[in-house]
Amino acid sequence: MARVVPVIRALRERLDVAISIDTSKVEVARAALNAGATIINDVTGLMDPAMIELAQVSGAGVVIMHMQGEPRTMQREPHYEDVVGEVRNFFRQRYAACLACGMNPRQIAFDPGIGFGKTLEHNLALLRGLPELGISRRPLLLGVSRKSFIGRLLGEERMGARDWPTVALTAFLREQGARIFRVHEVKQNLEALRMVEAIAG
Repeated sequence: MARVVPVIRALRERLDVAISIDTSKVEVARAALNAGATIINDVTGLMDPAMIELAQVSGAGVVIMHMQGEPRTMQREPHYEDVVGEVRNFFRQRYAACLACGMNPRQIAFDPGIGFGKTLEHNLALLRGLPELGISRRPLLLGVSRKSFIGRLLGEERMGARDWPTVALTAFLREQGARIFRVHEVKQNLEALRMVEAIAG
């Protein structure tokens, strides 16, 4: 809270934009919302009932992300029988839990958690299967910008070399159904989105 709350307050004073707090801790989320954040991005998928309650009471937007395991252990031999099906089922379960607590469906977006408890093959399967992950027309968010799987595919370790492949992914994944993108290089990715949307009408 000491790190993020002053930053959120400063941004809120200067900018009229949506601000997201990336946390799985209810007390941090509450302090961030009080400081001016409007979205809770929870890598644990709102598994804590208190986080659902906070979101429901506050009306904040929520991003429900899928992660196998926990951050410290998630990349230790992740295994799935059907990664797309299992992530989709997780989304369905979390969506039902949120609605059962009275949350407005319009508050909810889903993130398949690329790189969170997934191998390269799992990540690619999820990106190919993105159209199958939609739940009740709620938006899909993707965070693939500069991810390590891009470096592995290209055989390139430099972070800067991942920026243009990220732009290509943004354009492609917009057509596959993604609607929200977490990126480092905003201008280039926004321009790619606008071109895709212009062509799609």
